[in-house]
Amino acid sequence: MATKYLVLLGVLCLILCLGFVMCVDDVHAQGKSIAAKKDGELGNKEFDQDKLPNKLEVGLGLGSIVVMIAVVKYL
Repeated sequence: MATKYLVLLGVLCLILCLGFVMCVDDVHAQGKSIAAKKDGELGNKEFDQDKLPNKLEVGLGLGSIVVMIAVVKYL
């Protein structure tokens, strides 16, 4: 009986995954296109300060890692 439900759950997961694959469009890169690189422009290594995370976002990211570890360890 349990194996029957396990097989049905696996089939349901497979159907859901295939449904997501059918609904998702192709991914395209952001920013400058390949045509810009054909013009002789090579990328630079400077970071745009507006797009970098600020201190609050970095703190939230690190805090969420600590909370995740605590949840996995104690629950």
